[in-house]
Amino acid sequence: MTDLSKTSLSDIKKGLLNGTPLIVYDFDGREEEADMVFYAGSVTWKSVNQLRKDAGGLICYVTGREEASKIGLNFLTDEWKTHPTYGNLIKRPSYGDYPSFTMWINHISVSTGISDSDRANTIHEMHNLLTDHIENKVEYFQKNFYAPGHVPVLASRGLNERKGHTELVSHLAELVGLPRSMVIAEMLGDGKSLKRASAEEYATKNKLIFLEGKDIIRA
Repeated sequence: MTDLSKTSLSDIKKGLLNGTPLIVYDFDGREEEADMVFYAGSVTWKSVNQLRKDAGGLICYVTGREEASKIGLNFLTDEWKTHPTYGNLIKRPSYGDYPSFTMWINHISVSTGISDSDRANTIHEMHNLLTDHIENKVEYFQKNFYAPGHVPVLASRGLNERKGHTELVSHLAELVGLPRSMVIAEMLGDGKSLKRASAEEYATKNKLIFLEGKDIIRA
């Protein structure tokens, strides 16, 4: 476990920029899950491969609500409210918060979209769109991406509203001075989510930083 001091924030930023993942555990009594986290600006196909093999959960692109809104993405829970079928499926999961999903996307340059290199390319292009000075982001997004695809885009609801991994890693990006442009996947074990102790053991073995949600919030 890492004490989030000013020095460690610098270490976290350096690691993320170098393409090194870190492990983020949310909270006891919530999901009680650990996610592997990369900075999207440093993601390669090898990063996606590591997420797929060592984490095993859903590989998602994470950004802020404001960034998502700039390209016209809204939460699916809001989009589906009035749908005759989908509207009836909107429920709070067992941990109590509405999900942060917006849309599943592919970049137009990919093949099927599911390979490690395809997903890395979609992530890289999303990162560029949301961090570069592109004048008309909505037009660019609609021209260069399509849906449904193989990269779910999550938007932070803000820590005041939700305290999931989406919000935690978005806030962490702010803390270390990076754009809110991250990639996450849940770490899975045999049949269930990986236990916290096992996630910490993985982090120690691979010399990765392990963070808790409570430490990110109070940093």
